[in-house]
Amino acid sequence: MSDATQEVYPYPVFVLWSVVFVIGVLWGGSQLLSKLAVSTGHDPTGVALVSAIIAVILMSAICLFRGSRLPLSRRAIFFYTACGIFGAALPSTLNYTIISYLPVGVVSILIAGVPMLTLLLGWLLGRERLSMGKVAGIVMGGGAVVLIAAPDAALPGSGMTLWVLLGLVISLCYAIENMVIDITAPAGADAITLMTGMSWAALVLLLPVVWMRDGWIDMAALGMAEQSIIGVSLIHLFCYTGFVWLIGKAGPVFAAQIGYVVTIAGVFWGMAILGERHSGIVWLSLILMIAGMMLVQPRRESDQWEQGG
Repeated sequence: MSDATQEVYPYPVFVLWSVVFVIGVLWGGSQLLSKLAVSTGHDPTGVALVSAIIAVILMSAICLFRGSRLPLSRRAIFFYTACGIFGAALPSTLNYTIISYLPVGVVSILIAGVPMLTLLLGWLLGRERLSMGKVAGIVMGGGAVVLIAAPDAALPGSGMTLWVLLGLVISLCYAIENMVIDITAPAGADAITLMTGMSWAALVLLLPVVWMRDGWIDMAALGMAEQSIIGVSLIHLFCYTGFVWLIGKAGPVFAAQIGYVVTIAGVFWGMAILGERHSGIVWLSLILMIAGMMLVQPRRESDQWEQGG
C-alpha cells in the first residue's frame, strides 16, 4: 500500500472492507426481519410507528449525552418534515406492506434502484451531469424492474405487478430524500442530530395515521414478530451510523460499495432462512441492477484506487 493510500485511509483496508461487509450483510438481513415483523398481521403503519419511536428514544438519548442541540429554524423544520416523509414514514410503511406479498430477494433488488433514481432526479434538478455510462446504468436499473414487473414473468400469480411498482415507489422516496439532504440540510448540524429531527418528524406524521387506521401494536407480547420489529429498528440505526462513520473515514465512493452487499445479502438471506427460490429472470434482474449500480456510482480522480479495490 502506498503512502498516498495510507493518507486517504486512516485504517487498514481490510478493516474498512470488513465494515462494508458487516453493515451490508446486516442491512440486507433487515428485509428478512421486516417480513417476520408483519407475518402475524401487524398493521404496516403501526410497525413503522414503533420503529420511529425506537429511533426517537435512542437518537434523542445520544444527542442528550453529546450535548447536541436540535436546530429548529424554518429550514431545519422543513428538512425534518421532508426527510420524515420520504426517508422514514412513507417508505417504511410501503416496505412493510409489500414485503408481505413479495419475496425478500425481490424487494432487495427493487430498493437497489435508489442510486439510479437519485442520479435521474439530480439531473432533472440540474445538480448532476449524465454521461453515456450513467445513462446505461439507469437503463439497466429500469430493465431490472421491468423484468420483475412483467406479469407472470418472474413472480407467479395475479396482482404482483402492483407490489413491484410500489417497491419502485420506495426507491423513489429514498431518492427524493437524498435530494432533500443534498439541497436543504441545515448548515452546521451533523448526521446524528439531523437523523434525530427526522425521527421525531416521522413519529409526528405517523401518529394520526395509525390512530385513524387503529393500527396500534401491542409490544408486550414480545413474540417473534415484535422481536423482529425491535431488531429491524436497531439494525437500521446501527447500519446508518456505521455508514456515516465509513463515509468520514474512507469517503462516499468507498462507502457506496455497501449497496452491492446489501442487495446480494438480501437475496441470499431470503434463500437461506425462508427457502426462497428465484427464476432465471430474477437472477438476470439482479445482475442488471448491480451492473447499473456500478455505472451510476460517482467517480473522482482521487477515488481510482477505491474503485479498483
